[in-house]
Amino acid sequence: VILLTYFTKSSKRKSRKKSYKRYYCKRSAKWKGNQGENIVASKLGGTIAGQQYLINDLIISDNEGHTSQIDHIFINKYGIWVIETKNYSGKIYGNANSENWLQVLAYGKEKNEFYNPVKQNKTHIYRLRKKIGASAPVKGVVVFIKADISKVWARNVYHISKLKKVVWSYTDECLTVEQMEEYYSKLLELKQNSTVTKKEHIKNI
Repeated sequence: VILLTYFTKSSKRKSRKKSYKRYYCKRSAKWKGNQGENIVASKLGGTIAGQQYLINDLIISDNEGHTSQIDHIFINKYGIWVIETKNYSGKIYGNANSENWLQVLAYGKEKNEFYNPVKQNKTHIYRLRKKIGASAPVKGVVVFIKADISKVWARNVYHISKLKKVVWSYTDECLTVEQMEEYYSKLLELKQNSTVTKKEHIKNI
């Protein structure tokens, strides 16, 4: 009886510990994601009529029920920038063609795989063009907030410190003020009319 009582209590403690850990990790990941998106939005500076336009956290769906959550869409005279934000720590390893990338933490003691964000962003762009037109001058950017990305071999992947320079570094203007406003209106309409919630999007994934 004593042994049974001991192991029952021990099992309950372990179960509570695992439940707490799952809850904490889920909350932590969500908080980090939101924090990263807020940092990017702050770095870009928000909407300034006639100069730049910013849409945050746009969820779109296609005719087959697939959904994409786009962290940021930034519009200026150089194009429509679809920005995927990753608020990861540690060192990141990956290239443009691999299916998954690797996050290395604690001097190599902890390793986590995650889906290639360049491919993820290409899917976002594909679905967005279906909504606003195939000829839209859309450009994809992946931004890491804290991680060391010196071992990433892929184009259009940057640290947050270089983001503003990247979106303003082009010399060829491809959008007029009227066109910027037109695309911004379309995107606002998409966001306002979206019937897909974050919870449903995560369930789809």
